[in-house]
Amino acid sequence: MKKIISLMIVAMLVLSLPFATFAAGEGSITINGVRDGNVYEIYKLLDLESYNHSTGAYSYKVNSAWTSFFATAEALAYVKIDSAGYVTWKAAENDETVAAFAKLALAYAEAHGIAPVQSSNNPGEFVITTSGEIKSGTFSGLDLGYYLVDSTMGVLCGLTTTNPKASINAKNGAPNLDKQVQEDSTGSWGDTNSADVGQTIYYRATISVHAGAQNYVYHDKMSAGLTYKQVSKIEHVIPGPDTVTVVPSTYYTINTAPGDGCSFHIEFTQAFCDHLQTNDKVVIYYEAVLNENAIVSAAGNPNEAWLDYGDDHHTTHDSTTTYTYGFDIVKTDSQNTLIDGAEFKIYDAATGGNEVKVVKIDEHNYRLAKPGEEGTTIAVKDGKVRVVGFDNGTYYLEETKAPEGYNKLTARQKFIIADANLDSIFNSGIYSTGSGVHVVNKTGSMLPETGGLGTLLFTLIGGSTVMGSGILLVTKKRVSKIEDEE
Repeated sequence: MKKIISLMIVAMLVLSLPFATFAAGEGSITINGVRDGNVYEIYKLLDLESYNHSTGAYSYKVNSAWTSFFATAEALAYVKIDSAGYVTWKAAENDETVAAFAKLALAYAEAHGIAPVQSSNNPGEFVITTSGEIKSGTFSGLDLGYYLVDSTMGVLCGLTTTNPKASINAKNGAPNLDKQVQEDSTGSWGDTNSADVGQTIYYRATISVHAGAQNYVYHDKMSAGLTYKQVSKIEHVIPGPDTVTVVPSTYYTINTAPGDGCSFHIEFTQAFCDHLQTNDKVVIYYEAVLNENAIVSAAGNPNEAWLDYGDDHHTTHDSTTTYTYGFDIVKTDSQNTLIDGAEFKIYDAATGGNEVKVVKIDEHNYRLAKPGEEGTTIAVKDGKVRVVGFDNGTYYLEETKAPEGYNKLTARQKFIIADANLDSIFNSGIYSTGSGVHVVNKTGSMLPETGGLGTLLFTLIGGSTVMGSGILLVTKKRVSKIEDEE
């Protein structure tokens, strides 16, 4: 992987005076503000024959290890080499051109196997000293010359001349990543959101960058409940006041099968990285779908991201979590005993409205239907079913069929999901009040039936009435006969 570079202001390469008051010798380069874990290396581009520090006169020739590099058209766009082999700087004297030249040289060194003169990886070559909280490292015993100083942090420490002692400040600024997800109900961005199964989830990742960026690769790793959909756009934001430009697709490549466990990579070209300056931001917008494997628990469905940069450096991983919820439909009689046979549909309104379709997983479980899936009626088995994959919201349960012998509900039953599952609880098989979506059915009054107890009662009562009438009639006749005899 390329080492990463960025830079400090450089001493100009100048050859303008015919004399020098100091002969070449040995020198040193001290880097102030070094950080543990970083590797610092130096490459000698030019040999310094003589110099006059007070007048700024320097006499340089190409170092033998870099002869081929300085013969390229790319290098000669920045420097001029006369017939005697002396080198002068001819490009515009600003940070941007010097940074571009340094990156060009470092890329050439890696591609052609040019080894650094000294490295902090080599024992004794980089001596660390500490003053308060600031650490410095010094390369010493150097032939005087013009050096490229590189750091694996992702930024160039500097281009400098040993004359004989050079001191530069390390640019250790690392990029920072902030990843967020959008909550659809409010449009706000944050670390969490809730969603339905089948819903598109929107992400925004903001990279705060530093000048000299190289090897930027954005990684995104989605959990099993999320399916990558697309990168919608990437913006380059330049501060003060903000100028926002959509990054052309020619400046990056999206790899949806990276083979390292990630869902996708975005690999930025070096040409794009060369445009980035300290305090710029790169904002990535992309989408995923919450799928049927979504976790319905407190763990939720995480999505983590990070940025690779420099020579095997990585930002801190940043994660978002998408939640989806489930609820139990519990069917009981008035004594809270489970009963079978009820069927339901779900709606988004108390009357009318739209059916919220579900699909059957097995006889005890259903989930929210994804777009295009055919819905089905929820049939209660063993008194309870589980329904999953719902966003926060207010819903209405309509009983389309009651258990045999029970009265069907006359109105839809309202329930609310608010950042939690609606789980049912039972004690010794008896439903516990206040859990799940509880639907109670009551039996109707038993009416008389032919040949049953009712008929018997009518018969007995009727017979008694007839017998009573007969007795009364006989009695009346006997009374009447006695009266006639008298």
